[in-house]
Amino acid sequence: MDDRKDVVYAMRCGTCGVCYIGETGQHFCDRRDQHKRDVNQKKWSNAFYSHLQKNDDHEINWEEVVYLDKEKNWKGRKIKEAIYINALNPTSTAKQENVMNLEKGSELDSIWGEFNPIIRSLIDEKLGRKAK
Repeated sequence: MDDRKDVVYAMRCGTCGVCYIGETGQHFCDRRDQHKRDVNQKKWSNAFYSHLQKNDDHEINWEEVVYLDKEKNWKGRKIKEAIYINALNPTSTAKQENVMNLEKGSELDSIWGEFNPIIRSLIDEKLGRKAK
């Protein structure tokens, strides 16, 4: 299951449940290893490291991944990633509220905001949590 590629994925903090939404064209296991390496190298540009530094008693559940979407086209994956991030964190900035992401992803037209409740429900369903 970790060898999937061309995916949009979600990983959670095992302590607070806040999500990181990402995309990769490579095998997911390789992308996860890059995230782990960035944490070990203490890279502030890595959302996982940033989250762990701000919440020193938190732990990332590295083995739990939820695949939100599959898309072979790079630009399509970037757009889908942004749609998912913005659905969870619709504010105009990338404040860490409902997502770990440090950036909002690709710029989206505001019309996509109309779909946020539907997309949030889909994410909640895939993550196995009750809708907010």
